[in-house]
Amino acid sequence: MAIGLVGISALIQELQAASTAWIMGQSHWSRGQQQATHALSRYITSGESHDLTATRQALRVPLGDLSARRALEQADPDIAAARQGFIEGGNARGDINRLILSYRYLRDQPYFRDAVRLWRDTDDDLLQLVAITDRVQAGHATGGLTPDVQQGLLRQVQALDVGMQNQARAFSGALLHTAAMVRMTTFIVGGLSVLAITLIAVLLARRVRNDLTEQESRFRAAFYQATVGMLKLDEEGGIVEANQAMADILDYRREALLSLSLADVLVEGELVLDEHGRIDWPRQLRPGELRFLRADGSLMWGRWSGTVVRTRARAPTVFALVEDVSQNHALAREVEHHASHDPLTGLINRREIERLLDQALTTVRAEGGTHALCYIDLDYFKLVNDGLGHAAGDQLLRSFADYLVGAVRDGDWVGRLGGDEFALFLANASQDEAKQVLQRVVRTLGQVSFQHGEGAPKVSCSIGVVEVTAEAPDVNWLMSAADSACYAAKEAGRNRVHCYNESRMALDERRREAERLANVSSAIAENRMLLYAQRIERVGDPDFLHYEVLVRMRSPEGVLQGPGEFMGAVERYGMGMALDRHVLSLLFRHLQVCPAHVQQLGLCNVNVSAQSIAEPSFLAFVTDLLERNRCLARKLCFEITETAAVSNIDQARTFIDAVKARGCRMALDDFGSGLSSFGYLRQLPADMLKIDGVFVRDMNLDPVNRAAVRAITEVGRELHMLVVAEWVESAVVADQLAQMGVEGLQGYAIERPIPLERMTQPALRPARAGVSSDAWRGTP
Repeated sequence: MAIGLVGISALIQELQAASTAWIMGQSHWSRGQQQATHALSRYITSGESHDLTATRQALRVPLGDLSARRALEQADPDIAAARQGFIEGGNARGDINRLILSYRYLRDQPYFRDAVRLWRDTDDDLLQLVAITDRVQAGHATGGLTPDVQQGLLRQVQALDVGMQNQARAFSGALLHTAAMVRMTTFIVGGLSVLAITLIAVLLARRVRNDLTEQESRFRAAFYQATVGMLKLDEEGGIVEANQAMADILDYRREALLSLSLADVLVEGELVLDEHGRIDWPRQLRPGELRFLRADGSLMWGRWSGTVVRTRARAPTVFALVEDVSQNHALAREVEHHASHDPLTGLINRREIERLLDQALTTVRAEGGTHALCYIDLDYFKLVNDGLGHAAGDQLLRSFADYLVGAVRDGDWVGRLGGDEFALFLANASQDEAKQVLQRVVRTLGQVSFQHGEGAPKVSCSIGVVEVTAEAPDVNWLMSAADSACYAAKEAGRNRVHCYNESRMALDERRREAERLANVSSAIAENRMLLYAQRIERVGDPDFLHYEVLVRMRSPEGVLQGPGEFMGAVERYGMGMALDRHVLSLLFRHLQVCPAHVQQLGLCNVNVSAQSIAEPSFLAFVTDLLERNRCLARKLCFEITETAAVSNIDQARTFIDAVKARGCRMALDDFGSGLSSFGYLRQLPADMLKIDGVFVRDMNLDPVNRAAVRAITEVGRELHMLVVAEWVESAVVADQLAQMGVEGLQGYAIERPIPLERMTQPALRPARAGVSSDAWRGTP
């Protein structure tokens, strides 16, 4: 509406300006007509040229207006001609656009139509005046005008002058009437606008008042009926309003709560003050949890949030929401306690033990010092469980835990590792000092009465001790060392203390192994494990493509490291399965993008560790890979070492059956290194037998090794297994193996390991360094 009123006002102002412009134009027209008639009368009698010039000059004004009007009345208005005509008519240049627009669009309106008609009526008189001027000019040019002619022309000019003046007055009156109508319209529109604006303002004010009343009612209802605590505070923190929920949370009567301030209901330190000692509301109102004091002085945790409402007329007001979350905190503490404590004894559990050990190890490395970690195992606890029942066993564990807690100093701690195993940490105690304390514990333990039934064995324990110093590699090593010492105490006869003693060289070696393990983990994460391949020559079929996949590690500095530099730590610290997963993933991804190579591939051997075979999740991982890549399954041969298979015979059999069912083959690697090799062969349905390279390497010089290779070959052939010899490093050995009937040869004499990319791309594959022997042509 405001935009519309502004537009109407602008339009009315423009109409008023146009009316003024027409009135001014009419005055120019009338003055020009009068000047023309006077100058023409003088010219009739005098014949002077300056009178003629004055006449022509005066006539240009009404003639200019006439030409402008006729230009606008054309079917296609000539705006340029109209503009020129109005300029010649003496009109102000700023009014010309108004004259053009108003005449084009308003000339047929009732309040302007009469004025236009009167203007048109002057056209004939004006043109007659022009014609008389031309006639007089012609008469004077041919010898002059007679007195009678002059008198006649003067009378005619005077008559035209009187007529045109009357028409000009009528035209002026019509314009004044039009201007009066515009002013009246302006007044009416202005009055209506003021009335409309007033009415709208009243209605809007009433609506705003009703909305504010409704919103205030809703706010008050929400404030007092809310289930969360709500507070209205003044700038100083005084409680101005509080709902019943807030009073219930703090256990106050609502009226009593209104006489308090925020400082009275908050725990000391929760109120945020600025440098002037006033409440710093921007920081105080940040959402968070604050500690409140109930009426009885007890603590209540409240989730707090709020906002400051500022108005010009009033001081700032603070609205705050408070939700009681004390129960959440209690549950969180309970969950945290259960996560770090043993439910049976109340002692800290293994997770918390390892956390505290890591914290102690970090402190020792930073500040120095020595602590003692003790690994305690109850002797003959299984007899208590089996003979008296688990309830008696649980009671014994609780009593023993209480005994240990009572036997330690402030700063020491006791935890339960699981079963009948406990951990005891003696702060600032060397190994010898800890041994003295623990020997006293062992001696007095037999004198303590544990109520666990008649006929139960006497309670005793075996304890292993290890020092916690800056040289310790990590928490896992500490736990393993303490466990080893405890096992040694049991082996030595139980009911005794054994200290873990290891040479500096052994500690350094363990630290280096820990570093190697960390390097392997980072290499897997950073994709720095590389796959190599070493060809396995088929005797009598040199075109058969068969190779074993090997793994190498590239250090962050770019140095290539062989498996001998990291595989020992991987296998010793249980990281074999992680490495096997990574190698298999790399191999499958590589072969998936080499379909032409897979088509030519005869067999690809890949090693699997003993740790992986014993883990069901690894078998699930392998079978999933094989199911999703069935075309690769018949090209793969998994290698497991003979010792791994024998030590995990059931798991090995499960793994072999599962992968062979999906088309893969199995190979027993390093065969001959075990103690019962031949006895287990029938239980392991392998497809390939790989002779341990220890027998192969110098079999041409050692008749015993040569006999062992011959025996293994014969057994493999009887069991219909493909026999492969490793570590073939000379042509002489290759000849002897071929003559014995060995079907596959692998070693530097056949081909050195190369990157897998070179093996899978024929253009990059090196020419094979074949062994010069006629034995390759024969059939094994």
